[in-house]
Amino acid sequence: MDISVISVTYNSERCIADCVSSVLSQRGVEFEIVVVDNASTDNTLARVKELKCHVITSKENVGFGRGNNLGFAATSGRYVFLLNPDARLVEADTLANLCRLMDAHPRWGMAGTGVRFPDGRPESPPATIYPGQRHVRRDFSKLPGKIAWVLGASMIIRRELFEKLDGFDPGFFLYSEETDFCLRLREIGFEIGFIPEVVVEHIGGASEDTRDPYEVSGRKLQGLLRFRQKHYSPDDCLWLAKRDLRRARFRMILNGLLARFQPPGSKSWQKHRLYRAIWEVSRGYLEARKTPQV
Repeated sequence: MDISVISVTYNSERCIADCVSSVLSQRGVEFEIVVVDNASTDNTLARVKELKCHVITSKENVGFGRGNNLGFAATSGRYVFLLNPDARLVEADTLANLCRLMDAHPRWGMAGTGVRFPDGRPESPPATIYPGQRHVRRDFSKLPGKIAWVLGASMIIRRELFEKLDGFDPGFFLYSEETDFCLRLREIGFEIGFIPEVVVEHIGGASEDTRDPYEVSGRKLQGLLRFRQKHYSPDDCLWLAKRDLRRARFRMILNGLLARFQPPGSKSWQKHRLYRAIWEVSRGYLEARKTPQV
């Protein structure tokens, strides 16, 4: 088996069929596809079972990283390609090209692809620094390659390295787990590649777009806090948390005042909810460490 595709779903009813169909239409390569359903409450599971793929059902929502770990255990490809359920392969030779380019770059432990929105706009390019890196004392200059991390929506990984790293850290639920994985991969001596000529179309946030910004923002920060605690010094983690607290408090108050004069659900209301989550999560983090808040 050349490549195994894993897609982790949660309430992805409206997009999973397009995702799986784009994989099943691939040519020029031996592949398999595994869909891990994270206890969806809509008709995702029923839609997936209509498609020609291996389905793994979880009794609870275990998040992105643990979901991919479950999927990996059921695969056999020499490469593993992680594809979000709200994304689809644009060309029929995408998987073949990914395998060919990974074969041609043995120093790449993994690689990201070009990712674009449905209207053609490119999504975030690969990051060259880690979150908060400019404000911490850790030296990253000796790590191989120039890319720090790539989007988890579309990434290909060598099977033996996924195994060596024991997959994703199960302590992450959603957000920052791909950043952690990329850093750990570089720490064992491999570069992160980028393949812009291979393009994946990404709707983005399909399982989150109906959520309160408070919940999404809080979840993102929880993932980021775990990343910091794993890879930065305790003093740097505390400094960054205090910085988050100060910035969020000002923006929370400002947008809360603006939202009073705008319709329900306005952009100011959404920003108020977003920054309120950051403020509360940061405050809880600092209180747990009995650190004065400034």
